[in-house]
Amino acid sequence: MRVSYPSPAVSELPYYAALSQGFFAQQHIKLTELMMPPNVSITALSKGEIDFTDSPGNAIEGATRGLPFKVVFSAWQKSPWNLVGKTQYNSIQDLKGKVIGTNQAGSTPYIYLQAGLKKAGLQMTDARIVSSSGTVITYQSLIAGQVDAAVLSPPFDAEAELAGFHQIQFLGDVLDLPYIGAASTTSYLSAHHDETVRFLRALIEANRWLKDHPAETADLIVKYTGAPADAAKKSAEQMIPNLWQDNFEASPTGLQQSLDYQAEATKTKIDITPDQLVDYGPLHEALKG
Repeated sequence: MRVSYPSPAVSELPYYAALSQGFFAQQHIKLTELMMPPNVSITALSKGEIDFTDSPGNAIEGATRGLPFKVVFSAWQKSPWNLVGKTQYNSIQDLKGKVIGTNQAGSTPYIYLQAGLKKAGLQMTDARIVSSSGTVITYQSLIAGQVDAAVLSPPFDAEAELAGFHQIQFLGDVLDLPYIGAASTTSYLSAHHDETVRFLRALIEANRWLKDHPAETADLIVKYTGAPADAAKKSAEQMIPNLWQDNFEASPTGLQQSLDYQAEATKTKIDITPDQLVDYGPLHEALKG
């Protein structure tokens, strides 16, 4: 099974745990993770070059273009996006006219930045936005001094703070968009139903394991992202409480917000409802054990 992801990050913890603890192997799944930018993953999924994307946001974007994508799993209750920058900036308003780094237009961090600026009475045009193919690239731009602030997720926000930057604003509360999970095509889900159920069982077991093993979770962050131990510990403490505990379904409110932002970004009317974006049949089977 081939799954795309944008960059090594704490958001990938359910996948890291399922790999390292053998949950995929127990379900007879041989998983290959392929790092690729969001726009590339949408194309790859539509062509069958990958079987899943770990980003519900990418799948929703594809669905609004008429592609037969469905979200099947959501791992996180809240997106942990942080606006981190130079210490002379203490509020999002201070960034007017400054350079802000984030992922590509339409990506989840881009949308969270847009919402954060709007809540502060600003627009994207009030700053110079520098887009990258992934959060690790955005982080590197901040460290290199190429941007004044950046939208980062763990462990990169913690690493940036260790490097002398600070949190300007937490953006995870401004929206309820689905974060990391799993999405595929209707044709793949139909042809590989049993495999999909087993794949989701492994992710469910991984989420449960992570909640019960905080110290080992920090070790996974170090192993898979290369983050320093202190940044990994801080990231684990921040992220573990946000793992889904019940149904692993994306919030209908968040799904609608995703549709609204795609409509705004493309200046088109989108005749899709949140329930048309998802297929939770395999998930419900996986939850039954």
